[in-house]
Amino acid sequence: MYQGIKELLSILNDSKVRNLVVGGYAVSFHAQPRATMDLDILIKPDAGNAAAVYTALTNLGAPLEGLGPDDFIERGKFFRMGTPPVMVDILPEIAGVDFDSAWRRRVEVTINVETGLRAQFISGADLIAAKLAAGRPKIWPT
Repeated sequence: MYQGIKELLSILNDSKVRNLVVGGYAVSFHAQPRATMDLDILIKPDAGNAAAVYTALTNLGAPLEGLGPDDFIERGKFFRMGTPPVMVDILPEIAGVDFDSAWRRRVEVTINVETGLRAQFISGADLIAAKLAAGRPKIWPT
């Protein structure tokens, strides 16, 4: 995992942002290790959490010009930052997944033993539901 991504996860933790790692990193964790340079983060879509996300990203120095906390909970939109090939998407929703239900089933993972950095990953069942709802069912090796 790239250092910048670890720094983002650490700042999200410090800011008490309720978030789940989804997408390629979650597939790599649950099923099929693969090289991925982008991180997809699902956030709890409520005003308090959006304010915490905004504060965390401000502290990180993210490019937030013209954005406010409410922009992080607007359905159908997401925030992207980074420089290809390393990108981060902050998502208020993903198809097939209710955040609160997924949060109860999350898997906590130690990302860095030395620093104690931990991240919350979407469960395998919720990851499958998301992939099926998005029309991308083939995520497991055959």
